[in-house]
Amino acid sequence: MMFRPIKRRKRVYENIIDQIKIAIEEGRIKPGDKLPSERQLAEKLNVARTSVKEAITVLESSGVVTVRPGVGMFLNNDSVSVSINKISEIINQRTFEFEKLIEMRQAIEGDAAYYAALRITDEQKKKLTNIYKMLIHSQQQSKEAIEEDYQFHLMIVEAANNSIMLETMHVIAQKIMQGLKESRHTSIQDELLNKAVLEEHRLIYEAIMNNKPEQARDAMWAHHQATKKRYLQTSREKGGVEN
Repeated sequence: MMFRPIKRRKRVYENIIDQIKIAIEEGRIKPGDKLPSERQLAEKLNVARTSVKEAITVLESSGVVTVRPGVGMFLNNDSVSVSINKISEIINQRTFEFEKLIEMRQAIEGDAAYYAALRITDEQKKKLTNIYKMLIHSQQQSKEAIEEDYQFHLMIVEAANNSIMLETMHVIAQKIMQGLKESRHTSIQDELLNKAVLEEHRLIYEAIMNNKPEQARDAMWAHHQATKKRYLQTSREKGGVEN
């Protein structure tokens, strides 16, 4: 079973899924076939096993493959056309979910930034400053800074001093982390985009620290809107979005 090493490092799991789709189309993987192991795929495609694991999780949840613990991963016994259609829907569906997640974050975090600028305590200002400094340092070092980014936004919601907002953020934490992972794969590799993200965070931070609620809400909303636009543009360039 032949695969081509993957050289691109943007949203690698999508490239892995795409190569499996091509193998199915070309008849190199047939319904019911056992696929290479996680380790073998990582070696053949020249990618990290974490990326392979992510691709397998998506394929399994979409009903393309079945993973049998201790046995292996198998392409489901659907027709080739059904399998191809399922895979084709994956990227569009995940793009749709990303858009909806951003819209939800705009609604919650926009108001959270507004109230944080009004209610933030001196102790919370210290904590936000420390997190902001770590975020900026990681971004300047061209690191993805996923955890730092999440903690920055979480601290702002905490500073809004609204327990329901904070509880909601914790509930959707996993989706937020996945969204950050996907969006930062794009921005961190482009110097201009990375500078734009740095500037967006600066505007949010300074508005809250200077107790300017309207500016804080506008800056937070604009940051998420820019994130959505960057993600959609990348998806269109890769053929993942039809409109």
